[in-house]
Amino acid sequence: MNDIITVSNLSKRYGRNIVFDNLSFALPRGRVIGLLGENGIGKTTLLRLMADILKPDSGVMAIDGQIISRHTRDKVSFLLEPVNLYRFMQVKDAIQFYKDFFDDFDYKKAIMLCEEFKLGLSRRVEFLSKGNQERLCLLLSLSRNASVFLLDEPLAGLDPKIKRDFVMTILANIVEKASMVIASHLIRDLQSIFDDIVILKKNEVVMAPAEDIRAQGKSVEDYYLEVIER
Repeated sequence: MNDIITVSNLSKRYGRNIVFDNLSFALPRGRVIGLLGENGIGKTTLLRLMADILKPDSGVMAIDGQIISRHTRDKVSFLLEPVNLYRFMQVKDAIQFYKDFFDDFDYKKAIMLCEEFKLGLSRRVEFLSKGNQERLCLLLSLSRNASVFLLDEPLAGLDPKIKRDFVMTILANIVEKASMVIASHLIRDLQSIFDDIVILKKNEVVMAPAEDIRAQGKSVEDYYLEVIER
């Protein structure tokens, strides 16, 4: 099976607001996938559905052929936001908490990334800068041996140097044969690492391999703007 995630006839609404209506597509295995679309189109909702944080109103979503439920959560690593960290913990406590909670957590990798990010193990989370809190969230996510990694706006609010470091860290720590889905509006900062792109429009999905886009002499950002504007 070449597809890691399949979505069939997906519908989701919040009250009267219809986010998805009968949406179907599939995401390939072993690829870095850019999930793109205008603000409010449903990128975060889609990632939360994949992570079983939200439930669809109808339709079927599956990972590795298994219907998404609490039983698939061990296949998915969802990037935390700093606000979800236990601020009273030290960095080493956050790492140990993840190690105890997830069987697939690679403790040695987490410590290595901690050293790479220059995060002192004894530092309290609440006293870390925003950039270092983002680094901690990223290392916790990347230290799992999951099948799917879901990153929602991982570069939002970061300065240019930290953005560059994040991109390099993501590239260096992609688990073999795993897929990584990155939702972002900062296309220019991430487009070099995308293998495929998925563009959400109103109840429509446009998909394309990034190499085909580049072969046409276009950037991913140029292609995205063309799709959104037509």
